[in-house]
Amino acid sequence: MRSAFYSMLLIILLLTGCGNDTQKDLTLTGSDIEMTEMSDETKTTETTDATEIYVDETTSIDEIEVDVSLKPNEAGKIMILMYHSIGQENSAWEITPQAFREDLEYLYQNNYRPIALKDYVRGEINVPAGYTPVVLTFDDGNRNNFNIFDDKENLKIDPDCAVGIMQAYNQKYEDFNITATFFVFGTNPFRQQKLYDYKLRYLIDSGYDIGNHTYHHIYLNQLQSSEEIQEELGKMNNFFKETLPDYKIESFSIPYGIHPTEDLKPYMLQGEFEGISYNHIVAVEVGWNPAYSCFDSRFSAHSLPRIRASQTADHSESEEWFKYFEEKPELKFVSDGYSDIVTAPTSMADLIDEELLGEKRLYIYEE
Repeated sequence: MRSAFYSMLLIILLLTGCGNDTQKDLTLTGSDIEMTEMSDETKTTETTDATEIYVDETTSIDEIEVDVSLKPNEAGKIMILMYHSIGQENSAWEITPQAFREDLEYLYQNNYRPIALKDYVRGEINVPAGYTPVVLTFDDGNRNNFNIFDDKENLKIDPDCAVGIMQAYNQKYEDFNITATFFVFGTNPFRQQKLYDYKLRYLIDSGYDIGNHTYHHIYLNQLQSSEEIQEELGKMNNFFKETLPDYKIESFSIPYGIHPTEDLKPYMLQGEFEGISYNHIVAVEVGWNPAYSCFDSRFSAHSLPRIRASQTADHSESEEWFKYFEEKPELKFVSDGYSDIVTAPTSMADLIDEELLGEKRLYIYEE
């Protein structure tokens, strides 16, 4: 083992935030793959209270072994898949049950593992070493997202609805613990009025999340005041509180991907209605690219892009991105298997924002 650690100043604060993507773009910028060169003069050791930054041919951090042969890259991008309807045909906003099963099978066989949206935002990414996190989301709370057959003796989940399919895959593969966030609006989520409270509790108890999608699924740019936007989001939040009094709604999906005016944007995240406050730590958009790593300086939890899951000739964003990362695996997030260490190769290290690491330590390895 070499006696000296090599390190470098790798942290560059990039001031560009994650914007509202309105079209798909399969081109990643050069900074995503740029190699960083070191001169002999810069090979020193830097230690801060929060991080240890170094490059070494060994792979140990306080006797923890990071398997660099798996090419961990926690500066890589993460796909947030956006689903709407699980129905009878494949169209722009609907896929068939079979198509959804094919998506899950693809994710499993290609070493993707679902994680909760709120865990991704907090940097709590718990997937095995060598595996890639993926986030599943569903908008609108359609009945085919979570349908229940009621034969008056017992309740049975429709095996062809989204929840039924995901539950089946949880049973099929013990190491495929599927989770998802369901963004719903109105007072009849999942469109079975007598069962909505049962469904909400079932989802939370089963490891899924519920998110805010406004009360009326409204165009936010039509709202003229802070009172109006707080009513739209706060009224939905208060509805959830009636059934789930101890559950915190922390996620918000922007209807149609259309923002309110600049002065009203803060109320998408925080506000109050009828004496009850809401606090969204994450807001997701409509389109069409993978999101930055939660450790990337360009990461913004308040404007996260998603990838539409669709399988048509005109709309195949998810399939295109699946193929893209097959061809460029070095650009996707690959876990090192440790929750308190963030690992990246030298070619991606300059993307890491030290302030986003918290108490985690940074490990940079030579490729």
